[in-house]
Amino acid sequence: MSGVVFVPATATREVLDWDEAIGAMRAAYAVPHAPHSSRRAQANGTGNWLRGMVSVPTGAATMGAKLIGVARARRASYLIALFDQESGSLVALVDGIHVTAMRTAATSAVALDYMASRGALTLAVLGSGLEAQAHVRAFARVRELKQVRVYSTSTANREQAARLLAAEGIRCVPAAGARAAMEGADVVLAAARSHGETPVFDGGWLRPPMLVVSIGSTMPAQREIDSRTIERSDLIVCDAVEEVAEQTGDFIAARSAGVAFEPKMASLNDLVLGRLGPRLAGSRLGIYKSVGEAVQDVAIAELAVTRARERGLAVALPMAFEFKQA
Repeated sequence: MSGVVFVPATATREVLDWDEAIGAMRAAYAVPHAPHSSRRAQANGTGNWLRGMVSVPTGAATMGAKLIGVARARRASYLIALFDQESGSLVALVDGIHVTAMRTAATSAVALDYMASRGALTLAVLGSGLEAQAHVRAFARVRELKQVRVYSTSTANREQAARLLAAEGIRCVPAAGARAAMEGADVVLAAARSHGETPVFDGGWLRPPMLVVSIGSTMPAQREIDSRTIERSDLIVCDAVEEVAEQTGDFIAARSAGVAFEPKMASLNDLVLGRLGPRLAGSRLGIYKSVGEAVQDVAIAELAVTRARERGLAVALPMAFEFKQA
């Protein structure tokens, strides 16, 4: 790599595809992660906040940081900076808005492929937004989806999401309620934090064997799945175990309710490395819980930079940095 480039969101949308993104996530988790190789921090203002996520991935060409800024105007922007692991030189700045959505869904698809029942799946989707739709597309790349049932509290939104996905060849229909969507499903995707921060379904509705994929509660004040779901589960795989246990509203509430979930937790890294053995084989009600890790952002951003350079979509920046001996 030579010279610093900027990769805009228009380019990431054009050059990234699901198969390569999912492959990049498999590769990122197929090597042992060193302790503290991915970390996060957040500073809160009054109605605004800034989050930083950093990673030095094992075996990767670059290391990187993602900044997420949420303004008082309720607008969010994402910036990913990649540095060469050998020289320390800045390689690229990447608009991370599309990278973030894609890496979350691609990582969930990897977890689903390991944890869900084998064969074709019936999928219940609780949520109809861009994240929910991205997950359906990613899941369809790793498994045949017999049927997808989408529920949202907005009738118009769930019908629109179902139409969009059906137009892409995915067998998708709107559901009248969360319980109706979940009836007979193999996988439940929870991608719809409620406005009142209450769980979006009742854990008593789950009928093993089932897998719950939860992506919407990533901060202490947020809620998506209830304590009963966590209590009933027999295996909880997380991309970032410590952050899930200590920093997500669902698990904070479960701990307050006396649910001892720590013995059931395992890392996505251990899952992909094949370290879960009988725990995985014996699981009938599993959870994959995602909060996002910078290792995911670095892997997808690095892929985006490579493909954007190949297609002439990376913008050269007239930048140079001074170094000091570390």
